[in-house]
Amino acid sequence: MDENPYAAPRVDLVEDAGPRQMNGWTPGSLRLLGWLSLVSAVGTLVITGLAVAAGVTEDPRLVSLSDWIGVALTFLGCYLLIRFKLFAEARFSAEGLAPPIWAVIVVSLAMEVLDLLMGDASTEPGWPMLLYFGVIALLGALTAWFGVRLLKVQNVYPVFRVMAWLDLVGGIMMATIVLMMLGLLPLIASSVAMMLVFFRGARELASAA
Repeated sequence: MDENPYAAPRVDLVEDAGPRQMNGWTPGSLRLLGWLSLVSAVGTLVITGLAVAAGVTEDPRLVSLSDWIGVALTFLGCYLLIRFKLFAEARFSAEGLAPPIWAVIVVSLAMEVLDLLMGDASTEPGWPMLLYFGVIALLGALTAWFGVRLLKVQNVYPVFRVMAWLDLVGGIMMATIVLMMLGLLPLIASSVAMMLVFFRGARELASAA
């Protein structure tokens, strides 16, 4: 039977919630970012162990090794934050991530410069140690701000929300200084959550291809 020509047109009231076309993103590139996020998490565990061992043994080779790995991980973390921001904007139309991300990047690089300039003075009583811990507290506060911004992004993966809470909790713990070392645990877990976000995006793009 023919359809009624005078009937109201039938259209979907809600658009498909599946992945949108994201120019410049491929499953392979997202998987690579996922593996790099895992490298960041494992590398943070390794450098923490090296820092403890260097402090106990006072071996200059361990100190130098931990310093160089720390610099490499800082640059890797900055790169991953920038790529994560671009992915969140493309996939979830995220807004407001640029200010906290760029602030975290600037302060993280500033900490590496302070490490290079101060050396052991940052761990000895005096104004260099106060300055160093002040920058750490600032970095923690900025990380918590980033977590708050992530929580405001709508229609995200569940693991995206987990990452937001981990950054918020880890940032607050770091900002207290007293809980700084314990704060590394949720921040390392946040890198693992970022890995899962990238892998989930890769699966979506692969299934939509």
